[in-house]
Amino acid sequence: MDNLADPRDRAIHIVVTCSNRKRQVAPQHYRLQNLNVKTPEKRCAAWLERLSAGSPTIAATDMYAGEHWQVARNLPEAVGSSAALWVSSAGYGLIPAAARIHPYAATFAGGQPDSVATTSDAARRWWDELSRWAGPCDGEPRSFAALAERDPSSVIVAVMSDAYLRACSQDLKDAATRLTDAENIAVFGPPGNCLEIADLIVPVTAALRPTVGGSLQSLNVRAAEHVLRTARESGMSLRRSLLTKLISDATAAAPADAGRKPAGVKLVDEDVRSFIRAHITGGPTSATKLLRLLRNSGLSCEQARFKALFTEEVARGVLF
Repeated sequence: MDNLADPRDRAIHIVVTCSNRKRQVAPQHYRLQNLNVKTPEKRCAAWLERLSAGSPTIAATDMYAGEHWQVARNLPEAVGSSAALWVSSAGYGLIPAAARIHPYAATFAGGQPDSVATTSDAARRWWDELSRWAGPCDGEPRSFAALAERDPSSVIVAVMSDAYLRACSQDLKDAATRLTDAENIAVFGPPGNCLEIADLIVPVTAALRPTVGGSLQSLNVRAAEHVLRTARESGMSLRRSLLTKLISDATAAAPADAGRKPAGVKLVDEDVRSFIRAHITGGPTSATKLLRLLRNSGLSCEQARFKALFTEEVARGVLF
């Protein structure tokens, strides 16, 4: 295999997590919180029965909204005409961005009214069940592994939040074994939070934020866009080792201490709350552990304020 081949010579599949923000309000019938079924398999079966009814008329790419999705929908442009955009959805599974869907409410983030599961294992089982469903587009791959198996010489670039990484981790591992070259799968996301696929991760930390701009919610997709454009300009194949080097270079080139808030300038409360909610899919944890994780990512928050916000989220039922 020619590692220096033009990346436009092969299919490139870009998979991004969906957005909680949608352009249409989800009817009660399509809100996961309204399913009174306990086990993941039976709950998923009841959910898919609902999604299978009726004829959705809006494409996924037009359903999702918000800063994350505004960047995500344009990622193929950073690569070229060979790139196709896919969505990793807690409600629908893996779908092409052009798939027509119902407005719905489902998430892998823990403790939300429409959370699919309370543990990482249950989230993975839910993803497996979604993968067995035919989905809204007949004949299209329903998992990362199926996508790799259909097109083993292709490149798969996934841009995932922590909660979705945990749900899809085994599927991503399986996909790597089905590609002609395991270097052709790269997962942009937070480092150190999903050890079983640590070798697949292109690490995104807050140190990149001054370089790529935007909020924490769009950091992963903005980092991916920045690196993918740089890789395209280099004319080299989108191998994981190259993308990792490029993101390392971009991080090193950021202003000194840029990823950490200067003294006296703190994360706003909603950013801290979002961080807490994004890291609780694996079940109950402690304020100390999460604060250490936040600081290791290059952010800062006073211990007392973080603990108070953490306690408020627990009281609201986010963790349990």
